[in-house]
Amino acid sequence: MIAVRIYEGLGNQMFEYAYAYALNQRMKKRNIKVYLDMRERDATLLDKKRIVRSIDIDKFNISIPVASNEILRHWDYITDKTIGYRVINYLQDIGLWKYQIVLEDEFNYEKKYLQIKDYSYVNGWFQHHEYFRKYRKQLLSEFSLKEKWDIPSKLKQIMEEYQVISMHIRRGDYLTNSYARKVLPVCRKTYYFNAVEYLKSRVFKPYLFIFTNDEKWVDSCLHFDIPSIVITNHYNLSDIQEMILMSQCKHNIIANSTFSWWGAWLNTYKNKIVIAPYKWFKDESRKNIALESWVKI
Repeated sequence: MIAVRIYEGLGNQMFEYAYAYALNQRMKKRNIKVYLDMRERDATLLDKKRIVRSIDIDKFNISIPVASNEILRHWDYITDKTIGYRVINYLQDIGLWKYQIVLEDEFNYEKKYLQIKDYSYVNGWFQHHEYFRKYRKQLLSEFSLKEKWDIPSKLKQIMEEYQVISMHIRRGDYLTNSYARKVLPVCRKTYYFNAVEYLKSRVFKPYLFIFTNDEKWVDSCLHFDIPSIVITNHYNLSDIQEMILMSQCKHNIIANSTFSWWGAWLNTYKNKIVIAPYKWFKDESRKNIALESWVKI
């Protein structure tokens, strides 16, 4: 058995699940079962001081089972401070303990993470589509909503009349969270203006659906010469509904955010154009996770 940790925000949860799905397909050949550690609502296993985010992927039609407490207890030694468990920790570190921990120590794609041994607990973000590229059709089904949801009628009417472009603007925690500030640059207004200019000559009757966690900045800094509407906070949509709405647009302008990455990836429009930031991470050793077919600006 293998357990894969599901944590962080919705976009990261989806990367982790997509990786777990691909891993599960490989493990079937060895008759090894893959489970999900979905305990994020109550506690975290490796970093209990971290801010807890709600688990939302269970609102999708996911098929990998959730690990029971009986399964997960085998890895309780990770945070236990007793002498006995310190010994187990040491034995695990040198490969002499049955229940191993696999920590992603490389942010770029590494095939070794699809070659996990039995009795392993896997922890990482796995932000690379190469892990699950061959399972796109299946994952589109896995990431379909369990409950039927109808797009608000006003937005649906716009989508029928125009070629709607989703635009995701993420600031907020990218400015206030110390870890995010260290890792992720904030997309500047020039990026969004250039993205719109690129699409204007290629899209018939464009219309912008703007998704943002900083509406004040949008109102003061972004004024486009094509029609637009701010979605966030105006239609009482959940995060998962906003992502689905992004995916239903014809084209996507994404931020360097896993949330809008998935909004664009789930988009099945045959002629879609996806605009992504040229620079995703501040650390240049980490590769841009945007797909090769997407336009980088």
